[in-house]
Amino acid sequence: MKREAIGNQGEIRIDRIDVMPNFKTKPFTEMIKDAYIISHSESGHHHLLNGSVDVLERTEAVPQGARILYAIVKEPTRLFQDAATPHAPIELDAGIYEFRIKREFDPFAQQARRVAD
Repeated sequence: MKREAIGNQGEIRIDRIDVMPNFKTKPFTEMIKDAYIISHSESGHHHLLNGSVDVLERTEAVPQGARILYAIVKEPTRLFQDAATPHAPIELDAGIYEFRIKREFDPFAQQARRVAD
């Protein structure tokens, strides 16, 4: 599988891939209005993806607690944030994209959790 780094938006790493990997996935259904919620921030704002796109979630992501999403983008769209001072949007052409939501480890709670900006 070929991978092209597209960039980061807060806690999300975006790569364009040439084929869907052979992992178990399920339809991703977290949405607000007509946009998929790719990630949440602690301040209540979301990283969103809308348009002509299908989003799938990898069901057995490694390491434990990770979230990996795949977007099959049929027409150009953008990943954007709905904050008053948002991250710059990232333009996405038609293709397949992998979104990895970063995690952090809290040594006091002895647990890993998803990063939220």
